[in-house]
Amino acid sequence: MAKIKHGFAGQRLVVFPFYVIEQALGDPLTSDLVVHSMGYFPKAENHYIDRASGCGEYLLIYCTKGEGWYVLDGQRHVVPENHFFILPAERPHQYGSSEHDPWYIYWAHFKGKKARYVSDRLPGVIPIDVDDHSRIGDRIAFFDELLNVMESGTDEDTVHYVNLSFNHLISSFLFVRVYREAKYSKNKAENTFFISLATHFMTENLENKLTLKELASHFGYSESYMYRLFFKETGYAPMNYFLHMKIDRARQLLSHTNLKIKQVSLKMGFDDPYYFSRIFKKIVGMSPKEYRESTED
Repeated sequence: MAKIKHGFAGQRLVVFPFYVIEQALGDPLTSDLVVHSMGYFPKAENHYIDRASGCGEYLLIYCTKGEGWYVLDGQRHVVPENHFFILPAERPHQYGSSEHDPWYIYWAHFKGKKARYVSDRLPGVIPIDVDDHSRIGDRIAFFDELLNVMESGTDEDTVHYVNLSFNHLISSFLFVRVYREAKYSKNKAENTFFISLATHFMTENLENKLTLKELASHFGYSESYMYRLFFKETGYAPMNYFLHMKIDRARQLLSHTNLKIKQVSLKMGFDDPYYFSRIFKKIVGMSPKEYRESTED
């Protein structure tokens, strides 16, 4: 069984047993790229790692909020929100969270025949720019999906699925433009309606706090005009629509993950789990606990 550890509030961390990794490295179907471990650290205050001899795997770290840093070959690099980097195997390094704005990170240790080539193609700190067609929300959801699968067990099908799917996840970092165009074709992008752009922006900020002022500013509108335009198209006030999107995502997490209710609350940007529960019940008609129990029947 994979080892699941807990540290930071809302953290997820899954480590495949060594024999599972060795089998995957010897399997022609998966040997090119093998996942060693994977996780999510939200608001990782005082997070600090110092590996004087490096480690045996390559390490991808994707900062979705906050800020962090890493040191490699004596050079310090700042890692802002929506940036990622890969640390090469067997190289001394340090990394950690910012003291003033702790980072939220998804990460994966990996190895295999292609690992070095992936690392070589992604040097330094690389931004994932947010625009009208970015797929940050999709990438985060896929990370969560792979964590769900890793937590479910270590049978052969599960290990194959994780390692083959990891190629797709890595491709979303290697080929950002193609990844975006796979969902938003050029022709479609030129004819995207305003409401699609607005809801896309909300999706990309689903785990953040977002105000009407910030939403309107993104499109260069006044708050009153943004409100009227959005309400006309959807029948919802913009922030009410955003709240429904958050709760819909929370329902998915409650149904398909083992995250505690407090962890789901934090992940969806609610600092107060009691407030989250009240909003959830108001929209869904039952408490998060009742909803989770109803999906287990």
